[in-house]
Amino acid sequence: MDAKITKSRIGHMLSYDWIKILALCAAVVVVWVLLFTTLAPRATRGQTFEIYVYPNVRMGTFGDLGSLHGDNALTYEALSYDVLDMSANTTLTDDTVNTVLSAHFAAGQGDVVFISSERYDSGQKDENDNAVMTSDLEQFLASYVYNCTWLGGDAEYPLTASEENANTQDYLTACAAYLSQYYTGDITADSAEQDRQAIETDFRARADGDNRYKKESQILAGLEKEYGRIENLRVAYNNVVGYLGDGTLSVTEVDLTVRSETDVNGDGTVNDSDTVQKKGYFSFDLSDVPGIDYMFTTSRVTDENGAWKGDSVNMIVLNTRLQEEALRYEQVTFLDYIVKECARRQELES
Repeated sequence: MDAKITKSRIGHMLSYDWIKILALCAAVVVVWVLLFTTLAPRATRGQTFEIYVYPNVRMGTFGDLGSLHGDNALTYEALSYDVLDMSANTTLTDDTVNTVLSAHFAAGQGDVVFISSERYDSGQKDENDNAVMTSDLEQFLASYVYNCTWLGGDAEYPLTASEENANTQDYLTACAAYLSQYYTGDITADSAEQDRQAIETDFRARADGDNRYKKESQILAGLEKEYGRIENLRVAYNNVVGYLGDGTLSVTEVDLTVRSETDVNGDGTVNDSDTVQKKGYFSFDLSDVPGIDYMFTTSRVTDENGAWKGDSVNMIVLNTRLQEEALRYEQVTFLDYIVKECARRQELES
């Protein structure tokens, strides 16, 4: 039988079977895409880090996800290896901010918001014809306070919510409790030793079903990264507590008008017209971070030349109740990174 491949035979085949060949190529592409989609790691809620920059605030460049993981010359990292996706929404405007945030928050998105706490004239008058002052932070909390994590320590949480809601627990207190599961001593001590068995047990439970860890060798490699993640978080937690102690960071106090659980106005009913004033603590004030102007500035505060300043810029921690417990504290590491990176940039410019 003559099975020799010739130019004429190839031409004859293509003239009659070109549709079949195209269909076969298309099928191969579809199968490849499906395999890639099925086998590729899918970021969970906690493995996605989303930044929102409120109108009137400008954020400098952080770099790509690799650099935030510490894949550079820095001795610190912003996010752990388990954050697989990061995005920054820096284009919010006064016209779009509420539409975008309402949609994104309803979908459970968002990790941090950068916003100004500087007060300004709202354009409204009170009953005594005095100007009503407000701030972007107050306006944000009026709409989205239930999306914000409590930073008030032992102060009374001002809003009615279930005790198991992670957003009602003091964020740093909860972080300390999480870390304490994995250390045999005081987590604030330099000599704190990891309970590696506890870390391994919880990591293997998390890794179950994660297609990055199908083989034992992959699990062991991931476990080494997990030891590092938890130690980095411990260091960042201690640093943030230190920043709050020395004044580098502070927690902004705001006055909230909240619904009362009693009949305040004396009309015999308890409804939305019965309100009380309470103190709220929902954001870290970055104003006193050395070098903050290199990373964040706001048009709400300007110098004598009209240049934007970093004074009054705050960071709000969002939605920790929606994340896996192990990944609720990436914002702590991120906050520590901001302080360190601002100092480094300031030193480079000096």
